[in-house]
Amino acid sequence: MGAERNVENLQASAGQFERIAANATDQWHPQYYAALSYINASMLVEGVKAKDQLLDKAKPFVEKAKSLVPNNSEVVALEGFYFMAQLAADPASRGQSLSGLASQTFGHAMQLDAENPRAMAMMAQMQYGTAQFFGSSTAGACGLVQKSIPLFKAEEKGKSFDPTWGIEMAQELMSSCGK
Repeated sequence: MGAERNVENLQASAGQFERIAANATDQWHPQYYAALSYINASMLVEGVKAKDQLLDKAKPFVEKAKSLVPNNSEVVALEGFYFMAQLAADPASRGQSLSGLASQTFGHAMQLDAENPRAMAMMAQMQYGTAQFFGSSTAGACGLVQKSIPLFKAEEKGKSFDPTWGIEMAQELMSSCGK
């Protein structure tokens, strides 16, 4: 997953995590990373059909991770990311049905862990997009993403299999806030 971010590398990564998940059926991390790889790949391909095909591959891994650790903030945030990716694939027809669901899911992840920077940054991204769509202030979203950056920086990387990704996404959104 740490290699160059392109569809081929992300699909290869997903395949590796799928094989691990098949052997470690009681572990949520391989399920999580297989889903994350497919979701990230969906963000890089063109066309609704291609995006949906990758998201369809991610869905059972999200569901399995949720079944293994139902109240894990990271897994709930991943589910929100899955909904956000579905929305991003076709915002015109999916915005009304999925924007509230994604935001609600990120909110639940933040209730489970108020210091989860991924949940916070993705919630900020949803709020920012909604504010832009309606022509309203992005200040709340910008404040939330700003709060997430020190939390990302404070995470210990390489000490466990727990997620530590997302600071680049938060910093990119933060740069939009300065405009």
